[in-house]
Amino acid sequence: MKAAKPTMKMPELLVFARWFLVGFVGAETSRATFYLSAGFAQGLDDVALWAKAVGILAGLVLCLTYTVKRGAFEAAARMGRSLRIDLLVAMGVGVWSSGLALPWLSKFHAALKSADPQWAQVVFVLLCVVLLSPLLQQYWARPKKVSSQLYFISDEEIGDERDDLLASEGQAKSFAETVLSSGAHPGLVFGVDGPWGVGKTSFINLAERYWESAGDKVIVCRFEPLRYASEPDLADRLIRDLTAAIQSKVFAPEFRPAASRYSRLIKGKADVSFLGFKLSLEPSQETVDELLDDIDEVLRRIGRRVIIVIDDLDRLDAKTTNNVLFATRRAFKLSHATYVLCYDTEILAGGKDEGSRAREFLEKFVTVKLSLFVDSSSLRDFLRRDWERAESHMGSVPSDTMVKLGAVLNELADVLDGSLAAKYLPLVGDMRKVKRFVNALLLVQIERTNLGRTDFNKRDLINLMLLHLNYPGLFRRIYAEEAEGRSGAFSVRREHGESEFKNSDEFSKLVAAHQGSAGFLLSELFDVDALELGARTDVEEAIRRSRACFNFDELRNLESYLKLIVRFATPEPEQTFVLYQDAVERVRRGTSIVSVLTSPDFELRRGEHAHDQFWRVLVNQSHDFTNAIAHDAIETLVDYLPRYSAFENDDRGLRQRSIYSLVRLLDRAGWGRTSGRRRVNSAENVLEIAWRIFGEHTYQGKGLLEQLASPQRGILGWNDLMLFRLQCSADRQGQIYNLHRALIVDQDMTAPTSGLVSELALMGMRKMSQAVFAQFNRKYIEPKRNFLADANKEPVTAYLGVTYEKLQDEASRDPWPEQAETATARRVSSARSVVKSFVIYQLSNARPPNGSGVGCGYYDEIGAADGGGIAKVMNDYVFGICFNPEADEDNALLFLDHCLAHLSSPFFSDRDDAGFVPTKAELPGGLDPMAIGRYWTKYRNLIRLRAEREQDRIVVMPSYFAFYRDDLDAVYEVLDELAQDSTPSEEDLDAPVPPG
Repeated sequence: MKAAKPTMKMPELLVFARWFLVGFVGAETSRATFYLSAGFAQGLDDVALWAKAVGILAGLVLCLTYTVKRGAFEAAARMGRSLRIDLLVAMGVGVWSSGLALPWLSKFHAALKSADPQWAQVVFVLLCVVLLSPLLQQYWARPKKVSSQLYFISDEEIGDERDDLLASEGQAKSFAETVLSSGAHPGLVFGVDGPWGVGKTSFINLAERYWESAGDKVIVCRFEPLRYASEPDLADRLIRDLTAAIQSKVFAPEFRPAASRYSRLIKGKADVSFLGFKLSLEPSQETVDELLDDIDEVLRRIGRRVIIVIDDLDRLDAKTTNNVLFATRRAFKLSHATYVLCYDTEILAGGKDEGSRAREFLEKFVTVKLSLFVDSSSLRDFLRRDWERAESHMGSVPSDTMVKLGAVLNELADVLDGSLAAKYLPLVGDMRKVKRFVNALLLVQIERTNLGRTDFNKRDLINLMLLHLNYPGLFRRIYAEEAEGRSGAFSVRREHGESEFKNSDEFSKLVAAHQGSAGFLLSELFDVDALELGARTDVEEAIRRSRACFNFDELRNLESYLKLIVRFATPEPEQTFVLYQDAVERVRRGTSIVSVLTSPDFELRRGEHAHDQFWRVLVNQSHDFTNAIAHDAIETLVDYLPRYSAFENDDRGLRQRSIYSLVRLLDRAGWGRTSGRRRVNSAENVLEIAWRIFGEHTYQGKGLLEQLASPQRGILGWNDLMLFRLQCSADRQGQIYNLHRALIVDQDMTAPTSGLVSELALMGMRKMSQAVFAQFNRKYIEPKRNFLADANKEPVTAYLGVTYEKLQDEASRDPWPEQAETATARRVSSARSVVKSFVIYQLSNARPPNGSGVGCGYYDEIGAADGGGIAKVMNDYVFGICFNPEADEDNALLFLDHCLAHLSSPFFSDRDDAGFVPTKAELPGGLDPMAIGRYWTKYRNLIRLRAEREQDRIVVMPSYFAFYRDDLDAVYEVLDELAQDSTPSEEDLDAPVPPG
């Protein structure tokens, strides 16, 4: 069947009439300008020629500049390329007609000739103002924009292959070539299908750049129905946009009238109201096919392919989408037009009935379909790119900012490269979602946080950020339950007496209720099975300090994550575990501990927390230290003890806590180390611990006992030594098996190192107790120095340490309890009282091991008879030297201070008294009650008289204040009872003395 021969079309008379009118009006305008300026020119005869030339040139420059900026030359070029001689002739006829109409316009021309010459000047000035106004607005200097300190990645489509982050250029070029080479077929429709965020618009932009490179072959019309979704007739809007696109590229004056007639035809009958009368205007009698033929004829004449791109169909509601498709369907007869529709089929099909209709429409007339996908490898390449390279820069975000985000971005890339990538793709599976994630990181100012110096686990941070972005309601519940010191259903827990972590029952219900990505994220964050915590009883500290699932007691990890996301708050470096972990790693690599502790992060004047945590982490990880590292750690810790505080400050002073760290360090690393691997903890190897303690063999002259109580350390050195000795006692359940074993085998290599703890403690503590007492004997007993008097003279700076030495003035005040500004003085006074009581108690008490350590007084000065010889010597020393009022009457006050320092709580004394009270059991404080009784009998009156002059004296203890004026009477009563107990009865005096 032969194709129908196209018939000749009726010319568009309105087009010719318009060009005729342009010629006529242009000629009349020129003639009117001449008449007005003729009179004005005569008045310029006296003006210099150069001034006239300047004025003319200025006017010409202004007109040319305006013409260029308005694109007049491009429009003229399009007209010239169209070769429309017929329209040029019509304009010429208009100019000719203007000359023929001179008689009709003679009166108008006469009025112009006789008008005031100043009218020409008015018209000229007005014209200049009109032309200058847009030029000045465009080039007028505007204030510079202040550069933003916070940058974000915009979600704009790309328009250049240099911005192609997903390597889509090749596919876009291939698609563009296919569209061009497909030829002009009526009803040829290409569909670009892909989910939101996959980059459909960017893909079309890249294709359009290729189409534009085709020169004069193609006109691209971009129709965005989302912008006109509220308009009733989208078909009319499509025709208008198509008309504007064509006329911006070629000179086709017939296209607009033909398109207008087509638009009126598809609208149907129009109603017009005039003077209260309603008139109905019928469209022309032409058919739709005839009008489409007219439009197609225009396209054929200009020789261009028209590619009509309809984007964002999936953003419209289902009904509007169907209207757009229907409007597009009407125009499918155009043989020189190719349609490209961009949509997401799944979104369109989600509207039930209307969505199903839209999907059926697409299936009917999308003849070629291309589906877009984003490979996770492309996203990984984007996340892992070298942001310092020039070609990696993003216009809105500085490269150094992206570099700082590198730790999180690389972790996200690892997620997309792992076995769980498919689970994460619904959340970060396209560039739009990735950009939103990066913007969320920028919003919480992650780039200002050195994540390498925080405990945040990057995977947990990513999961929480994704919850925050995609499931805000669920995230709000987590915040409500887990912030502000609370622990809710999400964080893991370990019940009292249990060793394994587990989830709450409520958490299991939450995971079951949130299927899909929400449940997956919850499991990745908190599920003990997914985290492999359920069957573990020894979770490493690095995990406990970093994972978001922990949020109890001191491990408020989840709350730290939440505050980072919600409050943009990051923990201080000294509050993080990683600071101390990195410091220990530096020590392992050979850095001296002193250089670590003197670095800015560990500046003691800022606080002791950093040192406290460093020693804790170092001791916990010291099991594989070499001999050099272990020796450096032990020596440095002993050297730093005097620099730490020895008074209560929220907890026991760091000096006291460091003694236990020293004991554990000896047990873990103070033996059998070489430069290579660790040795077996045999008796021969662990013996080195005892050598370190007593200064024997290779450690001669460097024993810890001598170092701890060296003269320059003063009274607090003796407190350190007594505390060290106490911590080494096996009955205190200190889990320091190697040290206990070393103390035993150092005395007897054949002695048992397992069995009853009490027997092991007695054996192990004998040599140390005798060595400690021997030191005390040499420094205090033999030279008859008063230890308690020296303790009262110890300067307050010794208790404050480096951190609190700035409080010296406050600590030196009278520790009166009713004065708030003396809080530090009270704590220092309390620490002084504790030191005096503790040292005397440890040396003089003769108690066997019962879980509180073996008393030093249990042993003899030498030998293994364990007859309490040390206790006897200590009692003689205390009562004969320290408390002796005959040597110094102030010694009586030392005795009373000792008594007031050993009051008992009424809860443990079976008394109804309010406050702390003296008892016969506790008042001696480790001294012999009989010796106290005899002492009181001898010096009772002298002591009372001395105390009368010190009624304002107080004794400060951690739990109470004891006042001479209020509490001594009760003390006297107990002392009287002890004195009575120490006096032998008549039966005792008459009893025969046993032989020998």
